[in-house]
Formats: sequence, structure tokens, C-alpha cells
Amino acid sequence: MGLALVVGGVAGFLSGLLGIGGGTVLVPFLYLLLSRPDLIGVSVDPALHATLAHATSLAVIMPTALSGFLAYRRKGLVDGVAILPLGISAALAALVGAQVAVFLPSDLLKMAFGCMMVWIGWRLYRGRRAEQPVSEGRMRPWAAWAGGGVVGFLSAILGIGGGVLAVPILLRWARLDLHRVTAASIGIVGFAAPAGILSYMWAGRGIEGLPPASLGFVSIPLALALIPGAVLMAPLGARLNQRLPVHTLRLVFATFLLTMGVRLLWVYLPIPG
Repeated sequence: MGLALVVGGVAGFLSGLLGIGGGTVLVPFLYLLLSRPDLIGVSVDPALHATLAHATSLAVIMPTALSGFLAYRRKGLVDGVAILPLGISAALAALVGAQVAVFLPSDLLKMAFGCMMVWIGWRLYRGRRAEQPVSEGRMRPWAAWAGGGVVGFLSAILGIGGGVLAVPILLRWARLDLHRVTAASIGIVGFAAPAGILSYMWAGRGIEGLPPASLGFVSIPLALALIPGAVLMAPLGARLNQRLPVHTLRLVFATFLLTMGVRLLWVYLPIPG
């Protein structure tokens, strides 16, 4: 599917550029595909759309994050001190988050996803912490466990890998600049995404109405269609990340999040009358 290759490429590019995993692109696209039986060849119960989209997004994010992470590692930008405690906490919380997501209404998940994007985008527009000096990336233990828990739990529920949530935490508590934050964020995604995937696979056992060739809530055909473009483009985004000024990175990221978040809220927010 040509469109899936392009969307996967955009997600991979943004993952490498901004350290967000790519779920903010993948999830809205999967919402669209699952609502169009003429495009995917199968009709899926609307009540399952959000959970299926979020689980499948994580399956695409995992190899995408690995591709971007390796590109940053070759440049010597990986900060293990910041990644490890946050990553372990995020993985444990993602196991729980995926189980909770199964019981939440589909439209509620979509609105929560939109609200999260608008909030983080607005914070980035107003923030000034990108100009802070680089630290060693050390965090207090309580901050690492709490921050990782929030990242992992919400990433699994919303299907975003966790990078979009890890970035502001790393900026505020680890005091890394935005270039090094991107590498650390992708590393945390590498912990949270696999845990979320396994949990969604377990939670979806025996559920009726899922597309053919699904492992639990993970649609293998949709994931395979999106992965090639994502994996190929993530290193390109990582290279561009090192050439752009920090202010430009923040502006691009914030504009993207606000645009996508407002669109989701416009579609799914119930309006009286």
C-alpha cells in the first residue's frame, strides 16, 4: 500500500528528528484506515478502533525507535544515565496501561490523545528550557520512576511509544538540551513500546471482531505495511536533527502537535446541540 509507505516514512522521519516514536502520525492514520473498510478490505467494530490503532502503532514504533536509536548511538549522543531508570519504569507502567486501555471507550481514547497533543504543543511554544546548558542527565530516583511511570502508562493507553511525553520530562528534570533529549527519548521508547505490545497481545486474546492475522489487538498486516517506510526514514530524521537549531526543532514539534491535536478534538469532542 503506497499510502502506508508514505505515512510510515513521515512517522519514521519525525521519530528520528524529534524523538517522538512516530505514534502521533501513525495513530490518526490508523483511525482513518480502520474506519474505511474499502481501504483495508475488512470491516472492524468501531468500538475496537482506538485500541487496535494504539496497539498496532506501538508495533510500528518499536523497530522505528531502534533504527533512530542506532543512528544517534553512532553519533555518540546516547545518554544511558538518563535512559535506563526512565526506560525500566516506563516498561513496567506500559504493561498496566495497555490493560486499562482495553476497558476505555474508543472516542474517549481519541479525545484524550488530542488533548495530550494540544497540551504538550502549547507547553513547547511557551517553553524556554531548550536554551539550558547540558547536564549529565542525572535525575533523582523518585523523578526517574515517576516520570517513567507516566510515560509508560500514557504511551500504552494512547499508542504513542512515549517519546512525546518523555521529551518535556527530560528537558525539565534531566536538563538535557533538545538534541540529546531526542536520542534519550527514543531510547525510552525502546523500553515502553515492547512492553505495551506484549500487554495488548495478551489483552486481545479471544476478542471477536478483530481483523484477520491479528495477534491480540495488534494488526500484523497493517504494521508490516507501515514499518518499511518508518525504519528507512528514521536515520534521515536523526541526521537532520543535528543540523537544525534548537529553536527551530521546538517550533516544528509544537506546530505539528497543536495541528493534529486540534483536528482530533474537532472530530471527536461532543458538541451539545
